Amino acid sequence: MKSLKRISYVVLALLTVLIIVFITWAYNPLKPTAEVKEYLQSSNYVEVIQEKNVYFIPRNVKKNNFENIGIIFYPGGHVDYTAYAPLAYRLAEKGITTVILNVPLSFAIFDVDSAKAIINDARFSDKEWFLAGHSLGGVAASEFLVKHPELVGTTVKGIIFLASYPARDISHMPIKSLCIYGSEDGVLPPEKIKEKKAFFPTATEYVEILGGNHSQFGSYGLQKGDKEAKIRGYEQMSIVVKAIEEFLKKNVSEKENISKVK
Repeated sequence: MKSLKRISYVVLALLTVLIIVFITWAYNPLKPTAEVKEYLQSSNYVEVIQEKNVYFIPRNVKKNNFENIGIIFYPGGHVDYTAYAPLAYRLAEKGITTVILNVPLSFAIFDVDSAKAIINDARFSDKEWFLAGHSLGGVAASEFLVKHPELVGTTVKGIIFLASYPARDISHMPIKSLCIYGSEDGVLPPEKIKEKKAFFPTATEYVEILGGNHSQFGSYGLQKGDKEAKIRGYEQMSIVVKAIEEFLKKNVSEKENISKVK
């Protein structure tokens, strides 16, 4: 009996230590690079609002197809959410309202429903949303679709995976999808994307960034396990923004063409 108690105490002590280690690690995510600060400041073209989440609202942008479109962005696992400010800012410069979610312990998978607060926000009642996520953030975004199929194709028009894939089969969902990945990704090699193609929505477009890696989808330095990129960070970011812009344009155009036929 005494030996069983001792074993129980040892197990409990080990679990306590593991929990403390995990929480300590989780509260120290990969930090944003110094340049990120300037992208968290409002300008003549982008209004930046920092609340629980960070909002990037287009300003003084000529009317375009993105007026009623927004992107809700799930950050990568163990990465400070503000590290995606440069990407969000540049999307807002194109006229696309973009929101970066601030998720528990820097792991979006702990709160896949966090997009719901944005969707229900009266300030954005005119928006049709596209979910997006980097790495584990893309997995969380796809899990949101699984949990809320009633929003697929209505309030949520599409999903964008950056170096990511759905953990479960969502190929049956009537939703537009874009998957962007880097040829030099050491964390999620291109082969893994190809293995998981059957899980992606049928209407998925794939864009491979030659020379791009995993880390340069955000701005937080080189992630452990990743390969060195063969292109600069701003080049990879430009390709990502362009691919997303073209993807959204195509889908907005398709919607407008359907309306004209009717």
